[in-house]
Amino acid sequence: MIPIASAAWKEAVRKKTFIVMSIVTVLYLVLWAILLYYFQNLGPGSKNESFRALAEVMVSQMGLQFSSMLMCLLTIILGAGTIASELESGMVHAILSRPLGRTEYVLGKTLGLAALTALYTTALYTALLLISGAFALSTITTLTFVQILEGWILYLLVPLCVLCLTIFGSVSLKVVPNGLLMIFIYLLGNLGGMVEMIGNYLNSRSVVSSGIFISLISPFHTLYTAAERALLPSSGLAGEMMRGMGGLTGGGRPASTVMYVYIALYSIGFLALAIRKFGRIDIN
Repeated sequence: MIPIASAAWKEAVRKKTFIVMSIVTVLYLVLWAILLYYFQNLGPGSKNESFRALAEVMVSQMGLQFSSMLMCLLTIILGAGTIASELESGMVHAILSRPLGRTEYVLGKTLGLAALTALYTTALYTALLLISGAFALSTITTLTFVQILEGWILYLLVPLCVLCLTIFGSVSLKVVPNGLLMIFIYLLGNLGGMVEMIGNYLNSRSVVSSGIFISLISPFHTLYTAAERALLPSSGLAGEMMRGMGGLTGGGRPASTVMYVYIALYSIGFLALAIRKFGRIDIN
């Protein structure tokens, strides 16, 4: 399994997609630094403490959300073809002709991409915090080590959860349809959070239930919201307005333990389904 994981890592790194997304990530960090530089010189309203607190939370939320989206898109693009491309090209015949089980093959592919995703996500997360700290963004400089650690774990779990679903799609579909479907499902989670938030404001149980149903199909945004909740202020007008407005937390309430258990089962379940389906594919 380890050789397969190593090969999957090297194959992903060599892809032009990974190189392009790396460049995009660097450009994003540069733009983020420029934004924070100009943020230090806000207009006349910058002297107002309430305005500045709200602005800092909004800027922090924007940076975190866009970076998380970058990571998930990269995960989908790399994972969509990790198995599907080898099935289409017939390369899988040569790989499985060795003393290697199909379960080890799928797990090796997943492990390799998961390791690359974890490293890349950690590097991006660290860079965001360092740049924000360098420009004295109070939402970052006031964080404790526990908050940073909790935020990192939840931030990292988002693309890893996406990867499990994408691997299942890579076994079941061709590369392009799988990539498009995964992107749609990922974006669907954002819609679920907005629907539930609207339902809470309207006090409509049916609208809230619709948002929850969408979030069950695409629970990724719930994990991101939890990461954001760990990193952004927990009190005050800014925190109440900007935190926790997605996933199953549209009304500002944290997701329940049951939801986190569901997300774990969701990820493990799709990975198990990928192994089961791949084991039944006739590749002879």
